[in-house]
Amino acid sequence: MRHQPRSRLRLPVVDFLDTSVFVEILDVPHMNAHRADVLAEMDTRLKAKVRFVLPTATVVETGNHVFQIKEGTARRKCAGVFMNMLRKTALGEAPWVLHERTWDGPFLTALCDGGTTGMDLAAHAVCQQLGTGDLSIVAERDLYASRAQAEVRIWTLEATMGTWAELP
Repeated sequence: MRHQPRSRLRLPVVDFLDTSVFVEILDVPHMNAHRADVLAEMDTRLKAKVRFVLPTATVVETGNHVFQIKEGTARRKCAGVFMNMLRKTALGEAPWVLHERTWDGPFLTALCDGGTTGMDLAAHAVCQQLGTGDLSIVAERDLYASRAQAEVRIWTLEATMGTWAELP
């Protein structure tokens, strides 16, 4: 009698959206050179049942990029799109969710420790690796992964951030 191989359980996949991806989705001027590719990839990932999480730092950093758009009409238009995306997120109508957690002492400690990067915040500053926003995305992803039965990654277009996109 032959034994059937056990099927390997595949964990759900959760991608934290990095700012480099979110500005493409929002079509932020001068930060949208890969928009068509990002939208196509998002569609592919959604069809593959990948879930998306919008981290706090991505919202803050993206807002800063929108507010720094030089031309006033473009800035207003992009700010309106950004605001509508945030409202849809709050209402559960966006293709991503918030990781609803508080910035507390343990989270700030994890941020200072550099999450799972193996380098603390000061070492990242010295080496000019990840900034505080990117480190907070890593720490937030790590926190989420510690509580979820899922493969949790960071979707980024940045090479440096990509180094830490997968959990070790």
